[in-house]
Amino acid sequence: MAKKYQMSFDAKTMIKDQSLLRHEDIKQHILILPELAAYIPPLLPNEYNQLEENIKQNGCREALLVWETVGDQVPGVEETSTVYILVDGHNRYAICQEYHVDFKVHVMNFQSIEQVRFFMIDNQLGRRNLSPEQVAYLRGLRYLHEKKEKGKYNRDEQKGHSDLYGEGDAQNGLEISKEPVEDSQQTTAHRLGKQFNVSEKTIKRDSIYAQGLEKLAPTFRRDILAGTTKVDKALIQQFGQYDISNVLISNIAELEDVIKQTKDRSKFNNAKKQPKKNAVGEKLRGQLRQLVEKLDGSGIDMNQVCDEIIECARKLKQKT
Repeated sequence: MAKKYQMSFDAKTMIKDQSLLRHEDIKQHILILPELAAYIPPLLPNEYNQLEENIKQNGCREALLVWETVGDQVPGVEETSTVYILVDGHNRYAICQEYHVDFKVHVMNFQSIEQVRFFMIDNQLGRRNLSPEQVAYLRGLRYLHEKKEKGKYNRDEQKGHSDLYGEGDAQNGLEISKEPVEDSQQTTAHRLGKQFNVSEKTIKRDSIYAQGLEKLAPTFRRDILAGTTKVDKALIQQFGQYDISNVLISNIAELEDVIKQTKDRSKFNNAKKQPKKNAVGEKLRGQLRQLVEKLDGSGIDMNQVCDEIIECARKLKQKT
């Protein structure tokens, strides 16, 4: 009996030890993708300082979320083996690293990086400490990414569940879960509007705002979203509608200058087109006058001249 009890005890100890080893291995191989980190709204200095003090005094009480995947399935990752990409907890991770504070991890499974993007955006939008600009940016990103990958994200067809690797995983802060996927027959803007309790027009305006912010240099964008740099939202939306690429705006002066140049270029192009339109109109007016003068002549085919007048008048109407 004692031998049987000892064997059972050793088995449980071994499972727990293996779980601890795996847990520590994951923590040593966490990767941060700048693209995904950009979805985390920046904290104000006083907010970051408060979080830092809380972790130093009380430890990191909330588990970090990581995505377990294979490196060659993720753009920008050179490793081909299993990698653990940080999904949530970037600020906490930085503080824990700086002050050597231990933390727990929650491992999540996603089918693609696009599903990770959707989860991160939805996860951030579920928090209450976001500014209106941050909310609009995240909703706009959600719309833009989903339009780009429409048909690949189906949350209704897959049920979420949690799987534990070993008996001691939950105790050691290591959990495995699968994130569900979504599907809808409605338009993207309508469905997201219902999800976030706003109108379709708001979602589309948010997408234009997000487009404008994405064309800004990362530091400038973060300053705007953090509220340390104030830029009129309408100005960024206006910029978002322009077809401008390969230009990253780094300050307000550059932003205003590019918008002014784009406006001036548009006016110049419209001015160049206008004379051509007027020239065609003048030509048709001349033809119409000549046809009308023919009505006073003799020996003409009245029906034919009237038909030509009607046709010329129709063309002139289209040009004016």
